[in-house]
Amino acid sequence: MMKPTTRRATLLGAFALLTPAVAQAQDPFLLHIAQTPTTDVPARPNGDVLEVAAAAGQFQTFLRACEMAGYQETLRGEGPFTIFAPTDTAFRAMGQREVNRLLRPASHEELLALLAYHVVPERLTSASLRGRVVRAEAASGYRLDVDGRDGLRVNDQLVVMPDLEARNGVVQGVNSVLTPPVLVASR
Repeated sequence: MMKPTTRRATLLGAFALLTPAVAQAQDPFLLHIAQTPTTDVPARPNGDVLEVAAAAGQFQTFLRACEMAGYQETLRGEGPFTIFAPTDTAFRAMGQREVNRLLRPASHEELLALLAYHVVPERLTSASLRGRVVRAEAASGYRLDVDGRDGLRVNDQLVVMPDLEARNGVVQGVNSVLTPPVLVASR
């Protein structure tokens, strides 16, 4: 039989492990384990943003898209870059048919524009944005709304893996594939 203090410590430890999952859940009674932030990802400040994303293990589709679009050389450059990288879960939510369409050679320009919308040519971290909302210009030329008032959000999408530091920037893991604005021609 456990001593009361040991049992209390065990329960407090278990609660501490579940707290991030509950905080990320939209329904407080359901745990969304796949969206919990990963805190044991090793920091690789000597690696570039693509190497850090690869080491995190949650951005395989994003990395494949960068390769297919020929965007790797740019992101291995001097920077600084902030990549609002969609997680693999975000791409699964997008749908496999749409992902496959974007990865086809015929969709090269569209894929490149989509990826460039996820990249800001400056270093934006949770600490630098704490308590502020900024409109950052993405590499595509469109603006992103980045909100650091309550956690970190980009275009109202939660950053689930914040501040993965790299030598040439930072990776912010997002729970959604961001959609650039659509321009509508007037008549």
